[in-house]
Amino acid sequence: MQSFLDHKPTTLDTAQPSVRHIQNLIRRKQAVGIQVVGGGELEGVIQWQDVYYIGLRQGEEPNSERPLTLINREQVSVIRCLG
Repeated sequence: MQSFLDHKPTTLDTAQPSVRHIQNLIRRKQAVGIQVVGGGELEGVIQWQDVYYIGLRQGEEPNSERPLTLINREQVSVIRCLG
């Protein structure tokens, strides 16, 4: 039996301040540092977000040809702006 706490939304709730803040970072193509559980930090520009993942293009060039790094939202502990 599944509890109500285990329910995952199927759509991104854009009314949440954290979701709106990340959308602003995406629009501005702001370089960020994302700290993940376990102590590692990735730096780059967020390209998109969905319910489960954040797509990060590493490096400070938002239009570079580097592949996206997918970060599970549940593993993110801190997102900070760089520069």
